[in-house]
Amino acid sequence: MTQPNNHASNCVLAGRCKLANSDACNRNCPAFIAMHGHSGKGGRIANANTPADYRLLTLANSPAREGQAKVYATLEKYVATFERQFDENAPRIKSLYLWSEQPGNGKTTSAISVMNEYIIANYLGALKRGRQALQCPAYFLDTNRWQTDFNLAVMTNDEGDMERFKQEMRKVMNVPFAVLDDIGVRDCSPKFRGYIHAVINHRTVNGYPTIFTSNLPLEEMKTVFDHRLYDRMNDQCHIEHFSGNSHRGKRK
Repeated sequence: MTQPNNHASNCVLAGRCKLANSDACNRNCPAFIAMHGHSGKGGRIANANTPADYRLLTLANSPAREGQAKVYATLEKYVATFERQFDENAPRIKSLYLWSEQPGNGKTTSAISVMNEYIIANYLGALKRGRQALQCPAYFLDTNRWQTDFNLAVMTNDEGDMERFKQEMRKVMNVPFAVLDDIGVRDCSPKFRGYIHAVINHRTVNGYPTIFTSNLPLEEMKTVFDHRLYDRMNDQCHIEHFSGNSHRGKRK
């Protein structure tokens, strides 16, 4: 008896693909390669800097879904607006601010799930319209790690490290969809604050949607950064509060 093909468990498109679990569902599938590369660790998902443990997440299979049902009802409606990326005359896709007082209750998981949904929407929407899908329609930035990279580059006066920092900044500034994770959790120097402001200002002015995650309410960005940056973050931005305690270490 022929066993079902389980390659679909390696592909972020499995929930939308009619060929999932068929004989055509394998490592040579063009759609799989487009999303994950030949190795399964590349493609558009890797181009987005998606952490390895999150590369297959969507709203449907997100482990945060059950505990944040109200938030996910809103996220489903939000993801439905991604079709607007193909219509220059459509209302802009808004940004999201996901926050909670407690860490570990699904903000980052949810943000990446939404980002993966955007990558999927860009790929499938382009195919539907006979267009070439973007190679990097989205990007995930851990702002804590980015700040550490900046601090190290400054302390060591390493021009190479600083250039890599600036290259990533330019990428985040110009990618159509971005996640800025854990924003505002540490004190920052005026110079680093300037880089953050440049990224957010550029994205806002150009109408690029951004997901912010934080353990602070948006209003506190006035003191963490300044009033100007708060105004930029608040522009065309929907706020969602995550409830409950930390579930870190419990994800299967």
